[in-house]
Amino acid sequence: MAKGAKQILIIVCTLAWVMVLWAFFSSSVPSLEGYWLDIIGMLIMMVVVALFPIHVKGTNISLIQGISLAVFLHFGLLVELVLVQVTIVASMIRLKYPLYRIGSSSIMFMIVSASAALVYYLLGGEVGGLAMNEYPKILPVIGYSLTAILTNHIILYLLRRYIYQESSSLFDKDFLWEMFLESFILPVGITFYILYSQLGTTAILFVGIPFVVISLFMNMYHSSQKINHLLKFTSKIGQELTESLKVDEILDIYLNRITRMLKVDHAYILDIKDTTQLRVIRKYESKKAQNVNLPYLFKGEGISGKVWESGHSLRFTARHQWRKYSKGHLPMISQSVLSVPMIRNHEVVGVITFASNQKKAYDKAHVMILEILSNYLAVAIDKAKNYEATKNKSERCHLTNLYNYRYFEDMLSEMYVNYEKSHEPFSLILLDIDHFKRVNDTYGHQSGNIVLCQVADRLVEIIGKYGTVARYGGEEFVIVLPNMDHEESLDFAEAIREDISITPFTIKNDLGDMRIKRIRLTVSIGVSTAPLQGEDPLTLIRNADRAMYTGAKQQGRNKVASYSG
Repeated sequence: MAKGAKQILIIVCTLAWVMVLWAFFSSSVPSLEGYWLDIIGMLIMMVVVALFPIHVKGTNISLIQGISLAVFLHFGLLVELVLVQVTIVASMIRLKYPLYRIGSSSIMFMIVSASAALVYYLLGGEVGGLAMNEYPKILPVIGYSLTAILTNHIILYLLRRYIYQESSSLFDKDFLWEMFLESFILPVGITFYILYSQLGTTAILFVGIPFVVISLFMNMYHSSQKINHLLKFTSKIGQELTESLKVDEILDIYLNRITRMLKVDHAYILDIKDTTQLRVIRKYESKKAQNVNLPYLFKGEGISGKVWESGHSLRFTARHQWRKYSKGHLPMISQSVLSVPMIRNHEVVGVITFASNQKKAYDKAHVMILEILSNYLAVAIDKAKNYEATKNKSERCHLTNLYNYRYFEDMLSEMYVNYEKSHEPFSLILLDIDHFKRVNDTYGHQSGNIVLCQVADRLVEIIGKYGTVARYGGEEFVIVLPNMDHEESLDFAEAIREDISITPFTIKNDLGDMRIKRIRLTVSIGVSTAPLQGEDPLTLIRNADRAMYTGAKQQGRNKVASYSG
């Protein structure tokens, strides 16, 4: 809402309040003599039940409507209007709503109260106390109640539709649920009115104390149930995190579950790099997790940096509270922010920051739950990193960082299994560096190792996403090309051979003058394609090896040969 519109709304609300209070003190005081303590007691009841509503299936049920109905039936519109307004202001101040929101709600409930009272009078209703064995007219009371519900619902509908530009229907599930609840609250209000008419102040004690106690206990029960539910969900998430051994999968599970549990529009998982910087390793936005490359944060810098520095969580309920700390990662549309440290072995190893576009989206219970989950995440990530490091050592060549022969064998066997389902051909390229012994003998074994690493990097660059490169052994490399037939793989192999032969490699002469040298290499290549040239992994490798030696090595080297057996 624009600033000018907010100011106008506040002025209108203030004028309406002045008019209501003037009418209250000018016309109602004589009839209220001797009732002030009762009215104050009813006001206290209304405020308490408004501050501590009963929660049923995600809906707040407040008995304020029943009390306000009794107040209206006995004291009339002005008294009911003042008490409802004071109750609204008290509850909204407790929830820290801005002044213009308090003003808009105040005017809305004024309209609701006035409309309901008008219908009540038109249907022949009267206000005042009841004589002994006298009962209120039911039709006007029902008219009053239905008018209040309809007026409130129509105003909310118009606000959502034309002010907030939200699509909604006039008579939706919320309206039906409100009507259902009113069928229970209406008898409560009538009963309170009858008791007060017969018993006076004593009725306030008989009804008010149970109202207040029920509201307080039900609110406490709901809070404990909410925490128990969150703890159960937390335990389930923690179990899922510890079951995975892949870092990316763990991050995806965590974000997926958390964004279903809380109101999260933006999320950032940050990892500490080299003990000096925080880097974002995963970002959640627009209902999708993504890898990102955002600027590093230092200790004490930004919201996440402050959490890293202090080791304690930070929670903000509105934008103005965190704006001065942010370094620009959080979108300005965000309101609520919750940032918690990831702690392992009493040391902060990362930070998780959540943001919601709604105010007051996170409470203290969420802080507790997310601190537990962040520690689960820290342990799971550390476990996955150790596993991946161990797995990487067992699957990778320590010199070239290519996959080793063991990994290559497992992958090839799996491809044959998948072929039974897809029936897509795949090819294998076996490559050997020509005269590699000369490199070792001329420039030294260290230079030879450098050449092997450069060839490996060149192959990975050429192959890219089309296949997988592995070190077969010594100066031999193997390339697996999924979904590629024999002709395509021969063309691919020729491109590899040509690239290596025309682009020189740079080494240092360890056995001579130690100067940088640029040398040229050639390779011999053998190609075989499954299943026609190999019905199993061993046969496919053997046939590619035969093609390389008989068709390329023995024919002068620097050639590509195909198995033809």
